[in-house]
Amino acid sequence: MLPSIHLFGFFELPLYGPVFIGAFLITLFFGSRIAPRYGVAKEDIVYGSIYGALGLIVGAKAVFFLTKLPDIISHWDLFCKLIKHAPIEAISYAFGGWVFYGGLIGTFFGILRYSRHFKVPVTPFLDVFAPFIPLVHGFGRIGCFLAGCCYGIEYHGPFSVQFPVNEFMPELHEVPRFPVQLLEAGLNFVMFGVLFTLLRKRKMLQGRMLGLYLVYYVVARYFLEMLRGDINRGKVGAFSTSQLISLLLVPIAILLLTGKVLPKLDESLKKKENCT
Repeated sequence: MLPSIHLFGFFELPLYGPVFIGAFLITLFFGSRIAPRYGVAKEDIVYGSIYGALGLIVGAKAVFFLTKLPDIISHWDLFCKLIKHAPIEAISYAFGGWVFYGGLIGTFFGILRYSRHFKVPVTPFLDVFAPFIPLVHGFGRIGCFLAGCCYGIEYHGPFSVQFPVNEFMPELHEVPRFPVQLLEAGLNFVMFGVLFTLLRKRKMLQGRMLGLYLVYYVVARYFLEMLRGDINRGKVGAFSTSQLISLLLVPIAILLLTGKVLPKLDESLKKKENCT
């Protein structure tokens, strides 16, 4: 666990942000190099990715807020007092975390907005972009491991991890834990390797790459949730929030895998452009 490093003896730099930004820059570099083979301009990959990143931030924060909303409503008087006396802490409580699925959905709508506004076909863009989603996510999970968030269940077997004392999460260091963040990072890197190989060989394209990624990830994520030990993830009945979203995304993933959804979306966008 290494949530931050000290620079110049006085400046503390949280590592999650730089890890994520580094992965994002890698995505821009390789994505812009391979995009022209599929009729996507390099600048569209760069600017479209920025739109996607903005959507990621909004979506991840919005869904995190939704997971906190039941607690906020049930303790409304306390939350109002917190807003009055410590507004920054109140905002941190309501929006201080990230939910990957919210970020993924936000990224899609950010890219869709870019494609529609600048008249860029969304199908080849997402075919090129999809392999890099698990790459960025994999680095993000390494950032989670360094920060000590999204931690695993109590576990005393091989590869267990004993986190140091963390005053913000006192339960974290009390027992050894399963390194679920690193397992998820590894699964994401494997998926990146598969998708990037298919991308370079021009296989599984025409709107299928995002579907292939989603089919793989929603299944993996559903079972990974069983290895999570953090208590602030939100629950809906017997399911965690992410498990429920995984189940809801299964039919969407299968439809995307057919390769018909995104081309139809491009056709509908063209019709709207012609009407205007």
